[in-house]
Amino acid sequence: MASVSINSPVAQSGVRNDEPGALGRAMLTTRGLIISRILFLAAVLLTWEFASGRIISKFWLSTPSAIMQTLWKWLHDGSLWVHLEATLTEMSLGYVIGCVAGVFIGLVLGFLPTVYRVVVPFLGGLYCLPKIALAPLFVILLGIDLGSKVALVAISVFFLILYATLDGIHDIDRDLVQALRIMGATRREIAMKVLIPGCLRWVFTGMRIAVRYAFTAAILGEVIASNRGVGYLIEAFSGQYNSTGVFAAMLVLVACSLTASELLTRWESSATHSKAGV
Repeated sequence: MASVSINSPVAQSGVRNDEPGALGRAMLTTRGLIISRILFLAAVLLTWEFASGRIISKFWLSTPSAIMQTLWKWLHDGSLWVHLEATLTEMSLGYVIGCVAGVFIGLVLGFLPTVYRVVVPFLGGLYCLPKIALAPLFVILLGIDLGSKVALVAISVFFLILYATLDGIHDIDRDLVQALRIMGATRREIAMKVLIPGCLRWVFTGMRIAVRYAFTAAILGEVIASNRGVGYLIEAFSGQYNSTGVFAAMLVLVACSLTASELLTRWESSATHSKAGV
């Protein structure tokens, strides 16, 4: 039976040569990654453009060129800004209210574990309730204008930030907190030096996740009852079976969501670096 020589370079080194080739190394660079993404997007758009009208009817699937023409028309006549301003206002106000309330109540419950144990089943029940079920109630109480959308966004964001804050507080080393209490630290000092810095990473993670839920809540509120906003555009164009308008409005939402998420990521990075430098 033939034997394998143990003097081969692979056997001697014991390591396989899994290093990427020249093309792989080029794609791993920042410039190569950007070019790869552009080429991938271009391939998707060209395939979409070719398929629409040939494989799938344009009635059901519009073309990227028609979508861009619709967006340019909205930008040129200024109609997009009216609807975009309404959606961003609803989303921003509800997002800020939900974040502030979630962090504040989360810190309070973190300081008062007895109260937390009392209210946790009620919070869990409200959190499990689909927020879309509250939309008709908010419309009855606050009308179809700004208030009902802000309330829906705020309640959607609130629970995400609340539980992110509580998870951050529960992740803090209890021995460290107890040691500070033994050394005479006040509750304010424990909060400022341990609790808030310790849960900051969790809060930022919750805020990034909550951005998408905030946009979703704002759009749902506009779809249910509104006369302006990007969600209103989607509902109006879908009622007309206008796939071009629906896709154009969805593209606006994607751009806004990605921009907001990127801004939060940069803010988190800046805050984390500032904390590390202190």
